[in-house]
Amino acid sequence: MSSNKPVSKTFYKGDVIFREGDKGNVAYMIQSGTVNIVKNIKGKQNVLATLGAGELFGEMAIITKSERVAGAEAASECSLLVLTARLILLLLKKSHPTVFHLTRILASRLANANRTISDNRSDNSWMTFCRFMHMKQRVIDSTPPDIRPIGLDFDVFCKELIDITNMPKSDITKFMKSAAGFNMLSTNRLANNTYVSITDPDNFLEIAESISGDINKFGGKVCLADYMDIDDFARMVESNPEMIYKKVGVGEFPEDICVLHKEATAKWAEKKGVQYFKESRRKRKSIDELEDVNDIVFVDIGTLKQAFRKIGYYKIGILLAIAEGDARKRIIMTLSKKIAGAIMKESRASEAIDQTEADDVEEELIDIIRDIKSSDIK
Repeated sequence: MSSNKPVSKTFYKGDVIFREGDKGNVAYMIQSGTVNIVKNIKGKQNVLATLGAGELFGEMAIITKSERVAGAEAASECSLLVLTARLILLLLKKSHPTVFHLTRILASRLANANRTISDNRSDNSWMTFCRFMHMKQRVIDSTPPDIRPIGLDFDVFCKELIDITNMPKSDITKFMKSAAGFNMLSTNRLANNTYVSITDPDNFLEIAESISGDINKFGGKVCLADYMDIDDFARMVESNPEMIYKKVGVGEFPEDICVLHKEATAKWAEKKGVQYFKESRRKRKSIDELEDVNDIVFVDIGTLKQAFRKIGYYKIGILLAIAEGDARKRIIMTLSKKIAGAIMKESRASEAIDQTEADDVEEELIDIIRDIKSSDIK
């Protein structure tokens, strides 16, 4: 047959069209009937998808010049249009050069992804969905405006993702609905097809990561209405947003409560009790993490006494003037009552502290504390 002219071929139910691992010399367009795309997983043949009239399959092996990543069998008597490798590549090359180039890159990435997926994979399905969606969106965004599609054809997207991950279409559909519920995706209907587009490609994966735990935990059945913001949570536990931010900052929120999922957070808050959200402990710092005078609350009294003897009373007065709350109390606790009283009196009588001088004194104090602790280790 002419390599540039497609011919039709008939297969009967159960006939093998090609096997997983075969070299890909031709692709097929279904004229009538149905075809099962199959893959061997742990010795068992699994049907990944069933394709019907008008659908194309087997093209990836041609574009990537690699082996078949899945097999194909006739699910019923079917008539297939046989498309040779030369014809497929010729059609691609006749399209815009950018489209041809990007198609080859995308197909190669999909083939590489398939090779890295093991039969017992335990990957994050939600993030697999999102990364694949993001990659496809980047291809569309790089296409010249005059031939750019209105979005990703969702049926085609499903087929390709199933081919490389074995992910059930029901999961893909749930993930798509969840992403749309978070305004991460927009959808458009044209004729009988659904097209999806990422609303904010630059931040898409970051948002996906932030809700990943809950998406997988709740089987993809989550949407924006399932979550609350910090203000809502503060009202629920009879606290205030500032206190909640402090508790988040010092690690007093468990990592598996992702972005305040209503159900999970409410259960956890009930166990903790209202009083838990009235106050926050400071996150403990190591000596290397000390930044300013307020961090001396993490330094033992013995070390502080040595540091204060080296730094002198004048500078202690400056530290006392700029210290806050617990740090101020700790300075006073470290000094004798007589000395503390004199320094406090002088501190109150002095004029406004020079900020540059205060910064220098803070830095000197931290350096002295580190030197003392370093000597103790030696």
